[in-house]
Amino acid sequence: MSKPIKQGITRRSFVKTAGAAAAGVTLGYFGGKAPALAQEHQFHSLQLSGFVPALDEAVNKIAEEFGKQAGVKMRMEYISLNDVLPRAIAGVESRTGPDLFLLQWNQGYLFDTNFVDVGDVVQAVGGNKIYDFNRAAAYVNGVYRGVPYYNVGSAMTYNNAMWKEGGLTSFPDTYEQLLKDGAKMKKLGWPVGWCLGHTIGDGAFGNYPILWAFGGYERDEQGKVAIDSKGTRAACDFMREFWNAACDEGGMAWNDSSNNQAFLGETISCCLNAASIYMKARRDGNNVLADQIRHNVAPKGQAGRYELIQQYNYHIPAYSKNVKVAKEWLRFLLRHDNYEKMFVASGGFAQGFSAEWETHPLWDKDPPMKPYSELSKYGRNMGYKAAYDRASSEVQAKYIVADLFVRAIKEGTNSAVKWAESELKQVYGA
Repeated sequence: MSKPIKQGITRRSFVKTAGAAAAGVTLGYFGGKAPALAQEHQFHSLQLSGFVPALDEAVNKIAEEFGKQAGVKMRMEYISLNDVLPRAIAGVESRTGPDLFLLQWNQGYLFDTNFVDVGDVVQAVGGNKIYDFNRAAAYVNGVYRGVPYYNVGSAMTYNNAMWKEGGLTSFPDTYEQLLKDGAKMKKLGWPVGWCLGHTIGDGAFGNYPILWAFGGYERDEQGKVAIDSKGTRAACDFMREFWNAACDEGGMAWNDSSNNQAFLGETISCCLNAASIYMKARRDGNNVLADQIRHNVAPKGQAGRYELIQQYNYHIPAYSKNVKVAKEWLRFLLRHDNYEKMFVASGGFAQGFSAEWETHPLWDKDPPMKPYSELSKYGRNMGYKAAYDRASSEVQAKYIVADLFVRAIKEGTNSAVKWAESELKQVYGA
């Protein structure tokens, strides 16, 4: 088993692996309601503020119920997405702070044994039903250090009125057709919005699936760098043509909010995004635009159809004196009836961590949202076909895949592939 990471995003050293967590109040697994605890007990959970306010409200109500039944004072703290990881790092380094963290992607790998083994909770709330790509994010060096909570996938988001004006009656099922249709739309002044900027979200969500769809990947099943391939070159050739013919060329400088703003400002006809664009239009009362928004799963290429899915996992720090309380809270939150309250409140923005949620009645209540129910069927992780590990996340943090395509556009495919191979070998070492 590897040691906890010595260098991370902050480039500061972590403390050595924390010892066994101090004993919390002894709790037994419960079926119907939370066990009673001492009234003075307090519990602190830190997580990102959800894009959908109703999601946070639903979780707060569930926490209130748990607190009343268990005699625990629940402190649910919500902060911005990009601030959660630094707080977790600070907590681990100081061995003090929240009892529970909600992190994204596979950030548990940054901490390893500084987070406790939660395999018992994982088995209680889903076990083998959990998607493989979810399990890979939570299963750190042979141990569950995280409990899967929900996923956020990105679908093709397009303005159907613009699409019809371009004489297009349906969304393309392949990338080659997207290129052709996108070129028509660009000539009308409504290009495709594609992010090739240095962003943690949109710069990954669209570009990894294109690489995979044409048969390219960073590493093979044995973990060897394999970016220099026929599939990668096909993906680069496609991107260069797609970019010039169909895309908003400002996308190389976009951040994670740029395509949202461009779509809501009606300067692009299509982009790849979470459900946030559609939901914001509805929330702002812009129903004219919202009524024109449609979604579709990512197109397929010669090697198939793929989606990069962002996972959110709960982690219990080893320094916590409330480890057993944290585990019971997670069992309570993820119990089917409570999880369903959160899932429904999100309106589909949060997708379930197992296939049973693909057919939930929620998806039939708002037809434009239904394609999001299908995304996880095609889910893969960064680093595919090899393991989802620290190194694959480092590649994401260095934007190597997005920059592969930027270089292909600017310098040509051969130069871009050779550059990417060199960069990947520096990270993966093979």
